[in-house]
Parts: sequence; structure tokens; C-alpha cells
Amino acid sequence: MSQGWVAYRIAHGCADVVWLRAGVRPRLIQVKSTSGGPYERFGPVDRAALLREARAAGADAWLAWWPPKLTLPRWIASDAWPVAQLPLFTTERTP
Repeated sequence: MSQGWVAYRIAHGCADVVWLRAGVRPRLIQVKSTSGGPYERFGPVDRAALLREARAAGADAWLAWWPPKLTLPRWIASDAWPVAQLPLFTTERTP
């Protein structure tokens, strides 16, 4: 627990981590450590799926991009992600 946040690693769904803190909207977080940029392996279909799950849970969707050689991740809120031209009901996932 850090600064009042409680974090859980999860094995199912579109998020890697759930962050909770009293009085703050929950956060569903996808973690990527790719060297080719934050969206190299987090394409439009995956972003739409995480957004769909976050909305269903009343949570915010975040990307924690932690490329090699950085000591801390870069936190990217979903409103800063590239706009996906896919419907939020898409069920396809990238490999």
C-alpha cells in the first residue's frame, strides 16, 4: 500500500492491475514494458476492451508504460490514448 492506494494484480480481464483508494474512482491498469512505444502491443481493440471493462465497473482506465531502462513508469490516462475507430462492443483481442 502506497499513499493510501491498495493494488491487486489480476489474472483475468483486460487489466493487469486494479488500484483502489477510499474516495477515489477505481483504476483498471494495463502495464506494458515495450521498447517500441506505449501502444506497440496495446492496440485499438485492446484499448477499447479495457475502456469497456472500466466503464462497466465505474472505474478509470490507465496505461502504465514502463519501457526498459526507465526507473519509473509513464502513466497515461485513457483520455490521452489515440482515438480508436472501433466500437466498444468489439470482442476481438490482439495476440
